[in-house]
Amino acid sequence: MKKSIYSLLFLSFLFPAFVNAQTGVRFGLKSGYSLAIQYGITPADNTFMVDTHGRNGFAGGIFAYFPITESVGIQQELLYAMKGSRQNVTITTPVSINTVSEYNLNYFDMPIVIKYKFVKIKNFGIYGSTGISLSLLMNGDYHITSTINVDGPPIIVKESGDMKGLDTFDYSFVYGAGTDFKLLSKDFFIEYRMTVGWNTLAMPNASGAAPVPLRNQDYIFAVGMYF
Repeated sequence: MKKSIYSLLFLSFLFPAFVNAQTGVRFGLKSGYSLAIQYGITPADNTFMVDTHGRNGFAGGIFAYFPITESVGIQQELLYAMKGSRQNVTITTPVSINTVSEYNLNYFDMPIVIKYKFVKIKNFGIYGSTGISLSLLMNGDYHITSTINVDGPPIIVKESGDMKGLDTFDYSFVYGAGTDFKLLSKDFFIEYRMTVGWNTLAMPNASGAAPVPLRNQDYIFAVGMYF
């Protein structure tokens, strides 16, 4: 099933190149650092505290840029992106329980963004971008450590597993900015991008507890080159 989905996404990426009658279509590579977090836990009262940390990872892949005017174009990408988070939740009543959850998610992302170059000085340009992204979950795992403090020594329970029960698809808004420049007669760019998921994921929790509703969000700092 996943092989069929990959094939369809790959064809959907190539298809515009065949039907686009305009010359000047450009292809390229990009890769960089991803800081991924997940949001959605909001304490309802003072009975528990939440401390969220990000996952350091990699994001990169290939893209095609379809110019519309000299300043505006559409960019379609196929990216591998590492997402997830670290959640530290402490419950204070009726007993003290600390749960540390580590979520590791690896996605196949297909963003489509509109790029607008608002500054151009010779071989240097600054642009902004916005769009949407469809993400396909490739694999993932979780590790949960619960520490229960009652009378006597603390009770520590460790659990782990894969993400087979998680939603396969995720959907996101994409916002970014970057700069184009020439170096050694090649065209490069440096880009910052924020991806904000709108699909709420039921993340695994400690045994007996309800799933944790979280949404993906990541910040990518990438370097790329046009062919």
